[in-house]
Amino acid sequence: MQAGSDVPAATGSSARSNLQPQDRGTAARGWLWWTRQVRIRTQTGAPLVYSRAQEGRRPCYLSVLTRLFGARRAGLRELLLSSAPVLFLMVEEAFLAYVVLGLLRALAGRRTVGLLLRPMPLSASPHLSRRWKRAVLGWLKRFRAIHTLTILPFSVFPAVSAVAKGWIYDFQLWDLTDEEREAVELLRSERPAGERQVLTAIGTQNRRKGFDLFTDSYVRLAALRTRFQFISCGRVEPMVEAYAEAFVEAGGVVVNRCVSDAELLGVYAASDAVWCFYPPLGDHASGVLGRAAQLGIPVVVRYGSVAHRLCIVENIPHVPTTADGLAERLTGPLPPRDEACGRLAAARFARQSEATLRAALGLANLDPPASP
Repeated sequence: MQAGSDVPAATGSSARSNLQPQDRGTAARGWLWWTRQVRIRTQTGAPLVYSRAQEGRRPCYLSVLTRLFGARRAGLRELLLSSAPVLFLMVEEAFLAYVVLGLLRALAGRRTVGLLLRPMPLSASPHLSRRWKRAVLGWLKRFRAIHTLTILPFSVFPAVSAVAKGWIYDFQLWDLTDEEREAVELLRSERPAGERQVLTAIGTQNRRKGFDLFTDSYVRLAALRTRFQFISCGRVEPMVEAYAEAFVEAGGVVVNRCVSDAELLGVYAASDAVWCFYPPLGDHASGVLGRAAQLGIPVVVRYGSVAHRLCIVENIPHVPTTADGLAERLTGPLPPRDEACGRLAAARFARQSEATLRAALGLANLDPPASP
């Protein structure tokens, strides 16, 4: 079932939604003040992307940036010397490098953009280390050549506006190609009819993904086993292997390995709903939710979570529930799968996100690279 139009109230200091950018004090003096006044030069060359690691969502993000702008990965030395715009794929993994390199490049009027993939802790956590980073990011907003962007809309969590100039939608809310969509729909049409619906948990499985609740609910509640086939697709971490064993004994299906991109398309094609019920520890932007939203597949989310708020704000088909109410909510009808609606939403997310990225990188008036 889909929730009403009211966004659930956030609770606790880490979920405050009324935080706004504050005056960070008087203007910086000396060269830092001058850096803020430097004229931003016209950017030349395709954007350079820095990513310390190449795992998780990063390869997907880099692929989208390459397709849109001809971007390529580069090291810190090349970023410092190049006149091309620079994008840090994940500010959190290289915070000091982003700040220092961004300021040095600003001296020459060169643009530096950084993406915050997990902005909530930085924007609202009371911990000293995050408060310090929050103050630095708030101060960097004063520099015209430095653009910090989040992958979470400000309307979903307004506190992130304290650390970022703007936002884009998570790439995985709008990155699927027409060929991939057609492959999913073809596989969907070939799916044999079954008495039970399929609820899938996708990606690396651990407590942050709510794998313990996913499996334990299926083991304990006969009503869920009667109506659903629960399937887990992705590597199961050692700390939750006991849950996986009991889950399999109860009739659940576990594919305990890394799943290829092609196989993932088949998983989404087989799904009537996708598990996105993550505890607070894992409550951040979700690529799994994004792919399901693009394909019009309803997602199961924790009531009051950031994922729940995103679904409400962006009208993504979803089933909001609590841990105690899971069985009751899933006994009711699921929101209908709507591929056409997912396609339209993804197109809207893409247009807005690409325009924001182009403006931040200084590519607003340039044509996208020609398709190969």
